[in-house]
Amino acid sequence: MAQRNIRWGVLGTGRIIGKAGTALTRAGNGMWLGVAGRNEESSRAAAEKYGVPRAYSGYGELLDDPEIDAVYIALLNHLHKEWAIRACKAGKHVLVEKPFAMSADDAKEMAAAAAQYGVRIKEAHVWHYYEGIDEIRKLLHDGSIGQWVHLQGHYSFIPDAASTRWNAAWGGGSLYDIGCYLVAWVRYFTGEEPLAVEAGARMHPVHQVDESFVGTMYFANGRTAQIGSFFNTMQGAYLEVFGTEGKLRVDFRATPEVLDLIVVLNGREQRFSMVRIDSFRQQAEHFADSILGGTSGSLQLDPAQEAIRQAVVMDALQEAAAKKSRISL
Repeated sequence: MAQRNIRWGVLGTGRIIGKAGTALTRAGNGMWLGVAGRNEESSRAAAEKYGVPRAYSGYGELLDDPEIDAVYIALLNHLHKEWAIRACKAGKHVLVEKPFAMSADDAKEMAAAAAQYGVRIKEAHVWHYYEGIDEIRKLLHDGSIGQWVHLQGHYSFIPDAASTRWNAAWGGGSLYDIGCYLVAWVRYFTGEEPLAVEAGARMHPVHQVDESFVGTMYFANGRTAQIGSFFNTMQGAYLEVFGTEGKLRVDFRATPEVLDLIVVLNGREQRFSMVRIDSFRQQAEHFADSILGGTSGSLQLDPAQEAIRQAVVMDALQEAAAKKSRISL
């Protein structure tokens, strides 16, 4: 009889597993079998907190468990590449928390490892599973605002002083933490890749990570998109698209439990609401389904190549900010 459930292991014990990990226990085609932190103590604490059957002495021991089919990598950004590749070598399918990698070269190595060892790998962009996302994309392509001309995106919040987001060595900074959402939104909703980018960053005087990052993307036919990620302004996230015949705006409003998307199309408002953990559950189910052979399990035909394309744009934005010049892709 064919396997009907994916047995998950989680690498990492940070706050994100409260939703992403717990969602594995609610997935209809999976179960959360094991969790690994940096040491046995942190692993056992997480296993006890979330009711996970197995705890390990470290990440490597989890990967050595033959009963783990897939891993969700919820580690700090700079650890994604190493442990994704090690998971591939161990024969595990890999769902990697955003950002997938710290560079396009790293992303290519991760994708190559997955291909070499015959496993699936995907970047965890849970927003793909928000209520209303498909409807918004359709509105932008059905002529409701004519042809899109300019897109503007904003995402901001102020991290705690002790947040790992302030650590440059761990892949901190606003672009990689929240700006990556904006880059992905621009690419997904327009369905296009930028031809060139410009960018500027304000570096935190102590931590030396970008506390604010503003980037401009240039598309075919003179169309543009500008994004801004900020660690120095109050929480807010929105996307606004200006077209030849109208305007669409999406506000993302979240509480710890519920997410609302307020969509205003040419003055008419529509609201989409969902329990946040449901999007994590759907993401896990789709990825597991792709392993089990039910569907592609992804909103992209090739999740590994999509992760590379995202990383290419991120690299270009970083380079543009560093060189203070326009970078062609």
